[in-house]
Amino acid sequence: MLHSTATVRPFYLLLAWLLLNLTQAALTPLDPDETYYWMYAGQLDWGYFDHPPAVAVLIALGRDWLPGSFGLRFGHVLAGCATLTGLYYLLDKPKGKSLWTLAALAAAQPMLEVYGFIATPDGPLLLFTTLYLLAYRRFLQRPGYLLGAVWGLTMAALLYSKYHGLVLMLFSVLPNLGYLIRSPAAWVAVVTGVALFFPHLYWQYSHDYPSFRYHLSGRDDPYQFKYTLQYIINQLLIFSPFLLYHYVRTFTGDHARDRFERSLRWLVAAILVFFLYTTTKGRTEAQWTALLSIPLIYLTYRAVQRFPSWRYLLVRLCWLTVGILMVARLLLMAPRTWLPFEKPFDHQPWVERLQEIAGDTPVIVENSYRFASLYEFYTGGKPAWTFTDVAYRPSQYDIWQRDTLYHDHPVYLLGQANWNYSNLDTFLTQKGSMRLRRIDSFQLVTDVRLDLELPATSSDELRVYATAPRNIDLAGSLPIRLFLINRLPSGDYEYEQLTGIKVNYLRAGAPTLLYAGRPAGKIMNFDGVKELSVGLAYRGMPPLRDQSPTIEMQ
Repeated sequence: MLHSTATVRPFYLLLAWLLLNLTQAALTPLDPDETYYWMYAGQLDWGYFDHPPAVAVLIALGRDWLPGSFGLRFGHVLAGCATLTGLYYLLDKPKGKSLWTLAALAAAQPMLEVYGFIATPDGPLLLFTTLYLLAYRRFLQRPGYLLGAVWGLTMAALLYSKYHGLVLMLFSVLPNLGYLIRSPAAWVAVVTGVALFFPHLYWQYSHDYPSFRYHLSGRDDPYQFKYTLQYIINQLLIFSPFLLYHYVRTFTGDHARDRFERSLRWLVAAILVFFLYTTTKGRTEAQWTALLSIPLIYLTYRAVQRFPSWRYLLVRLCWLTVGILMVARLLLMAPRTWLPFEKPFDHQPWVERLQEIAGDTPVIVENSYRFASLYEFYTGGKPAWTFTDVAYRPSQYDIWQRDTLYHDHPVYLLGQANWNYSNLDTFLTQKGSMRLRRIDSFQLVTDVRLDLELPATSSDELRVYATAPRNIDLAGSLPIRLFLINRLPSGDYEYEQLTGIKVNYLRAGAPTLLYAGRPAGKIMNFDGVKELSVGLAYRGMPPLRDQSPTIEMQ
């Protein structure tokens, strides 16, 4: 079989990959994160709360002129093809059996299959990992200022894709650090990369570093063995367990032949160990090591070139993996009526049901940026938004200000299943049940500024002042309450309602005394360090987050 297909041209293999992924992009339901990044692409910027902007730029390539999921994923399909093209050049444009070995290895990588069409930051990360390694290899072979500048360009592109690019750069240069420090051209690469990445750094600065504060805080959970076990199992799956034998043979039966191969071997081992260590701090996402697909392909391919007897078994194990992946891909593309089980990521039916209820009335979702973006995408732009309370983490929606459009207007509020209020309807999504209610006059309070004055003595009162950017009715169709909040060492929150607020109406402008009293709850009477803040809450929901400064009290 290999001899009969050895004359195939790389162009036709790439074209087949392109057509497969374009078809998959059009027929596979969207993961909610994809519609969230689609919202990014509607407001292009140098940065976003969760990620750098490369994912938004790729989505923007097809967002406004191609339909549905096909348009959303079009740029990522092109990026997937560019990744394979980069691999082809990274491995010196193989031909014949060598080309088929590369094709088999690449097609057997679950991460290249998945991110060949799914629109997440991992798609551009894989592309620029390939280009970074290509530039790095050529720099090591012929160090010079021009190649240094090109290498620096790929450094910036990596960081614009995903912050994990920093880990890749760090561990890839460490084996050659002494050599690189003495090279003026390497410093050209560093300066070029930093200069090109500066707009994103400035965006972070101008927005008070939201991404850095989010990714670097609150991740120190008590160790659980299940995190480590899940990580190990995930690594076996995302790089295919059928190929594990040849990966081990590559690292034990072969050795590095130059600086570049030594870097790749170090890179694979260091990143796997690094993320294994992070399981001591909490759960590690499977795709965080996806970029290792590229160095694993490179090293395994080179080992097969040196030990041709490996090829027979390796290629067949690769095609076995491809066969399993193709079955999964066909199931994702199959119409929902053909399947005896619920189709994964099939959110469109419940969105359409919700639109039938809401009509043109905006939908506000409690604690789900994913559902808000899904609703806006699948309804063709019907207005939707989300707000975040202390039971959930913030998102890009907390930076955008479009929610001011919904103040004092009717909305449908889609709350979590624990929303405790009157006249609520149960609404089923694919993930479970939520609670739904029409609010005749929604009062937007997420941007109300609260200031907390703690009592100096036991006889003093705790005081809360509210500064509202607009007139707000606290006793309207969805009453608003005030809560005292304590941030626990675990990062979780406890809270209790402060009863007896002074006013039911906030006027825009000067600070208003909202509460004065001595809370009788357990938070103030707790004998220990307290990190206190206050927040407003829609009735029956937890208080909103980050409405006041946090004050430490003994």
